[in-house]
Amino acid sequence: LFYVVPLAFDVSFPDLPESFASRNLGFVVLLITISGALFAGDAVSGEFESRTGLLVFPTPQRRNSIFVGKYVAAVLGTWMVVGIYYLVTSLEVAHIYGLDRASEPLVRSLLLALLYSTSVVSLIYFFSSIFRRSITSTLLGFFSLLMILPIVGGVLSFVDVDPWFIVTTQGDLITRVFNLGPSVRLAGGSVEYYTPDFYQGIAVMTAYAVVLLVIALVVANRKEFVG
Repeated sequence: LFYVVPLAFDVSFPDLPESFASRNLGFVVLLITISGALFAGDAVSGEFESRTGLLVFPTPQRRNSIFVGKYVAAVLGTWMVVGIYYLVTSLEVAHIYGLDRASEPLVRSLLLALLYSTSVVSLIYFFSSIFRRSITSTLLGFFSLLMILPIVGGVLSFVDVDPWFIVTTQGDLITRVFNLGPSVRLAGGSVEYYTPDFYQGIAVMTAYAVVLLVIALVVANRKEFVG
C-alpha cells in the first residue's frame, strides 16, 4: 500500500529511503503479534483441548521432542511471514532509491524482527502451555502483546520508570534502527518516551525467548489430561 497508493495518486515518495522503510515497516510488530498468536496459540493447549495428545504422547517419541518440534514450527512460520514482508519492502526500496540504499539498516531491522518474533512465539507458547483452551491462550497472548504490555510500559514511562524489561518496548528497535525521532506532543508539552538500548533490547528479547520457552516446556511436560 505504501508503494502502490502514492503511485496511483501521483504522490512523491519520501526523500530518504530510511523514512520510506520505517513507514512501511511500522506495522511489522502487529504482523508478528498476529502471526505468533495464530501459529503458537494452540501449539500445546490444542493437544489437550482436542485430546489428540492421547494418540501422540504414547508413541515412542518423547513428549518434550514433540513440543519442541511444534515450537520450532511456530517460529519458522512466523519468520516466513516476516521474511515475505521484508522482501517486499526491500524490493520497493531498491526500485525507488536504488539497491544500495538503506540496505544495512534493513538487514539489521530484519534480524531484530526475527528475534522479536521468537520472543513473541515463546510468550504465546508459554500461555498455550498453561491454559487448556486454545482460544484462551491465543487471545491472551494477542492482547498481552497488543494492549496490556504496551499500556503497562506507557504508564511506567509516564511516572519516569524505564520499562526496559517489557518485551514490547524493545520491539520498537525494529524501526528505530532507521534513526527516526521518538517525541510526541501532548497537552502543549513534549513527552519523551524512553528509547530502547540496542544491546539491552537484544538481551531482553533473547531472555524472553529462552526463559519462557524453558518454562513452557516444563509446564507442558507435567500437564495431564483431565475430565
